[in-house]
Amino acid sequence: MEAPKDPKEALLALLGKLGVEPGSSINLYEIGPPMVADGFIENDIVNALYALKDEGVIDLPGNNRLLLVRKDTL
Repeated sequence: MEAPKDPKEALLALLGKLGVEPGSSINLYEIGPPMVADGFIENDIVNALYALKDEGVIDLPGNNRLLLVRKDTL
């Protein structure tokens, strides 16, 4: 199966693969290396994070953490 080309889709797929559930948070360092390995650059990842935050799917509470708010998109 080919990896998603859209950084938002790839990020959501990664969260699903990592088993992240709503209300739980993970370290952003768990997101970066796999995304870079899939060919995304830092700018792609940051833009995807902020787009998903604006859509209310995730929150970025600080301390290099990502909080999953909704799972309906995974």
